Amino acid sequence: MKRIIILAVVFFTALTFNAEAKKHHNGIGGYFYSQLAPFGTWIEIDYGVVVWRPTIIRVNWMPYQIGSWVWTSDGWYWDTYEPFGFITYHYGRWYYDDYYGWLWYPDYEWAPAWVEWRYDNDYIGWAPLHPYAVFSISVGIVFTSTYYTPYYHWNYVTYVNFCDPYVYNYYVAPRYKYRIHGKTKYRNDFVYYNGRIQNKGIEVNYISVRSGQKIKQHALIRVSDSKELKRDGVDNKNEIRTLDLKRDDLVRNDLSRMEIKRENRKTSVDIEKVKIGKRENLTTKTKDDKSKQRTNNVLKNDNKRVDTKTVVDKIFEQNSSKNNRNIDKNENTINVKVDEKKQNKEIVTRNETQMKQQVKTNSNETTNITRKKQEETVQIKQEKQKETSRQKNEQVNVKQQSNNNNQKNQSNDFQKSDNRNKSNNDISSDRKRR
Repeated sequence: MKRIIILAVVFFTALTFNAEAKKHHNGIGGYFYSQLAPFGTWIEIDYGVVVWRPTIIRVNWMPYQIGSWVWTSDGWYWDTYEPFGFITYHYGRWYYDDYYGWLWYPDYEWAPAWVEWRYDNDYIGWAPLHPYAVFSISVGIVFTSTYYTPYYHWNYVTYVNFCDPYVYNYYVAPRYKYRIHGKTKYRNDFVYYNGRIQNKGIEVNYISVRSGQKIKQHALIRVSDSKELKRDGVDNKNEIRTLDLKRDDLVRNDLSRMEIKRENRKTSVDIEKVKIGKRENLTTKTKDDKSKQRTNNVLKNDNKRVDTKTVVDKIFEQNSSKNNRNIDKNENTINVKVDEKKQNKEIVTRNETQMKQQVKTNSNETTNITRKKQEETVQIKQEKQKETSRQKNEQVNVKQQSNNNNQKNQSNDFQKSDNRNKSNNDISSDRKRR
């Protein structure tokens, strides 16, 4: 009897687990699964948490790299050149895990690009939004957890190259990113207008002025079939086609034979803080509005519009102010880190300069000592030569004086001899006279 009860409990538990897993796997949607399966692997990184990992063969690959930026009525649109990008760059979020690499977290809200921005007077940069970033109609992007996107996950270019169809050829090299990153300001500008999410990013007029180029607005054509996403070339197209499906279309047609790879290693993401893919759809029937300049306040006060604003606001109302403070805190943290890096760099530079000066001083001292020794050696040599010359001169003088004395003595001897001879002659003469 006990064995039967135990088997029944195990069977019931297995059925419950399979039902929960199947429910979540169905939650990713048969459409997402079938479209992305050829280009990567669906894996379960935690209980009921299924994500997609692309099969990447290029080193240092990152999301939002291979493509171009196009200005549309919904803001900055990332026109991807990758076969899976029509889904992964307009739905969901990206996160880099130290074990798994880049992972895509599914979500059902369309946007022209789910990225955050940074800029200064010379450079503009973007990075994939992480899974803690959630969109709210009344607030825009709010963060369910504090997270700082590392500087090496950003792409930076100059303004003149920002709208280039081959912008990926002009990215700042990784070794220079941290210098630029510390000087830039953070910005994200997501709004909800006319039933769609828009990413205004950096003001288009500002980019136009900084780049010295006139930026053309392209028509955004929404299609419901990926086969209609045809590219007629990059440089000459006047319209952009994008896949924009309702949530019901994305989650239906679930596949019972989904191949989900289960992993024992959990991701570093705090799953409890990830809210994307779990909420009501924001897209509703669009109300006809003759005014194209309608603001968010008008949209918010329009009582005739049926949307899910109240549902979303209940979830994020308490966190909005806290998350805004977190953004400021992130900015302060970034600035502190940048200042610390600058200080450390200045200290290193100063130490190197001092070392160079010390080495130069030591070298100069060594050179001076060597030169002084050489001068002393030359001086000693010259003194020796002078002494040798003086001794030679003295020897010559002594010899010459000796010769002179000898000559003088000979002369005196001759004189004496003459005198004796003369005297003798005189004596002889006197004798003769006598």
